[in-house]
Amino acid sequence: MTDHPAPTPRPAPPAHTAAGVPGPEDIAADRSLEAALARLDVLDGLGVHEHVDVYDDVDRALRERLAGAEG
Repeated sequence: MTDHPAPTPRPAPPAHTAAGVPGPEDIAADRSLEAALARLDVLDGLGVHEHVDVYDDVDRALRERLAGAEG
């Protein structure tokens, strides 16, 4: 018999509301985040010098979402 390591516990899903269902503000923030990330899809059609603006916009959206998630 071999010893197997204990399974790594999974983190609990984020508690959006008391019932665990995302509230309207969470859904709107997630849609905003998805729209920001979708901007990365246009990079192939842009010149390299334009990539910085897209990266800045996406970075700003990610930081705003993270700040909102932290409270």
